[in-house]
Amino acid sequence: MKLNKLSLKWKLFFAVIIFALVIVCIFIVFQIGMLGNFYRTRKIKKTTALVNKVSNIVASHEAVEFSQKIEVDGVVSELDKLSADEEIAIYLITDISNFASNEQDEHAPSTTKTEIINNGWVYKTYQGESYSKLGYQTIRKIREQAEKLELKNFYAVILNAPDPTIDDYVQVFDTQMPKKKLQKILASQTKTVMCCSFVDLVDGTDCLLIIDNKLVPVDAAVNTMKLQLMYITLIVIVLATMIAILLSKYISKPISKLNSTAKLMAAGNYDVVFEGNGYLEVNELNKTLNNTVSELKKTETLRRELMANVSHDLRTPLTMIMGYAEMMRDIPGENSPENLKIIIDEVDRLNVLVNDMLDLSKLSANTAVMHPQIFCVTDNLIEIVDRIQKFNENQGTNIKLQYDQNVEVCADESKIEQVICNFIYNAINYSSPSSLIRVVQEVNGGVVRISVIDEGIGIKEEDLKVIWERYYRVDKAHKRSSKGSGLGLSIVKGILECHKFKYGVSSKVGEGSTFWFEMPIYKEKE
Repeated sequence: MKLNKLSLKWKLFFAVIIFALVIVCIFIVFQIGMLGNFYRTRKIKKTTALVNKVSNIVASHEAVEFSQKIEVDGVVSELDKLSADEEIAIYLITDISNFASNEQDEHAPSTTKTEIINNGWVYKTYQGESYSKLGYQTIRKIREQAEKLELKNFYAVILNAPDPTIDDYVQVFDTQMPKKKLQKILASQTKTVMCCSFVDLVDGTDCLLIIDNKLVPVDAAVNTMKLQLMYITLIVIVLATMIAILLSKYISKPISKLNSTAKLMAAGNYDVVFEGNGYLEVNELNKTLNNTVSELKKTETLRRELMANVSHDLRTPLTMIMGYAEMMRDIPGENSPENLKIIIDEVDRLNVLVNDMLDLSKLSANTAVMHPQIFCVTDNLIEIVDRIQKFNENQGTNIKLQYDQNVEVCADESKIEQVICNFIYNAINYSSPSSLIRVVQEVNGGVVRISVIDEGIGIKEEDLKVIWERYYRVDKAHKRSSKGSGLGLSIVKGILECHKFKYGVSSKVGEGSTFWFEMPIYKEKE
């Protein structure tokens, strides 16, 4: 099964399981595979820091203070306390030939583990049997190799051997050793780790300082952790499986529900309701899809109304044209100028309807091209009002123009004329024949507002937000417009938005409506 064919539920399930297994693997690697290395590295760093600390303490004192246990500024007590607190053995050696801490070394004087040897060169502190016993040969080997390598600071790792000899008991290496070689040495099973440094005392004595720090075996702890990690792995896998199942259901269930509902919507059922809930993203998607369904349902309703209305508007003039043409053909004497005028008027009405539909289609597809030019909008208003007034004078319509100055604007002159005509014809269609229609031009700063005010039936407040929408009609019972196509406000909206002009409407039922739009006044650049 390919990954891209898996459902979201299974992808989430496998993702959680894989994540849990990766975490377990990380635990195994760090807690078992790398525990010994981490432990030894930490011990070496800590021992190095202790060497530096002890070096600073003893460097300001004389050798005799340590050989004869002379307490000066509490240095002996301080070293004893440091040895006890940190569980380390401290060696301060000046003369190898007179020292041995191993009583079995027959070539060296007998000493005890914790005494300060009064031979003039050694201070030593031990903290228990778990530490290595540095004999004469061991210390001599360390010193010889250190002097041979001319080291200031170096490490010695004591290897874990049942009966160690000099060759396999001590390895000396400097701090600049290649990392891989150092890691290889540290990876060996060890009992103790030593850090060594040469120290010059204030009396000129050259001393070898050795810090002997024990390494606790980690094999038993590793074996215990292996067993624990087996149980932990099983528990983690079981818990991860349960969490993966719950999480995949929680995340995928609302999405699957939305998907099922979306398929119904795609099939043309716009009465569906999206109910997928669970988390923020799904809730937002749910709201978006419900809004989409609402808009699609509204658009489908308006589309059907448009088809019915356009069919009615097309069928009526075609029927009249056919009827009058047949009458003129079949009845002698009916071939009169009056009948020809009726046919021509109906053809003009068809032409207007088709052109308006074409304009609306272009505006909706954002393919309409505007041709802005400078013109006097006041002169256009005078001409439009005069033309429409004369055309409708038989109906008793009274159109009055109000303006106080001539104003020039920069816009598509023919489109602006179309907007004004649509507003006026809209006012005529929804007003009584004897009512007054006012066309008002107002200048406010750098903007001119053109308003068409009627005394018609008005528009309900809930309809004001949607009258500009495509195919919308306030009066659902379609009637043939006395002038125009009935698509005017949709065309007006498209034209004004292409020009980026402000527009709007205010209305009260039974009192009339005011349609307006604003244009910036053209001013010549100085």
